Amino acid sequence: MLFSIGELHMNASSGINKDTGKENRFLSPQRVTITVPAMTLKKLLRRSLVEGRSVSNLAAFLLEQSLEGDPQD
Repeated sequence: MLFSIGELHMNASSGINKDTGKENRFLSPQRVTITVPAMTLKKLLRRSLVEGRSVSNLAAFLLEQSLEGDPQD
C-alpha cells in the first residue's frame, strides 16, 4: 500500500490524517500505553514466559487477534 507525503502526516494517537481528516492504516507499529487489572497483567506475564515472547509482543498479538473480522474495518 502506497501513501503520499500528505497521508503520512497523521495524528499518532488517533491514526487520523491531519491533512484530509481520513483514517489511515499505520505504516509502522505504533506505541500505546494501557492500564490493565493486576490479575490480567499476571496472566499476561505468565503466558509470555510460557510462549517465550515479550509481554508487548503477546499483548499486540492478542489485541490483533481479538479484532480480526471486525465489521468496522
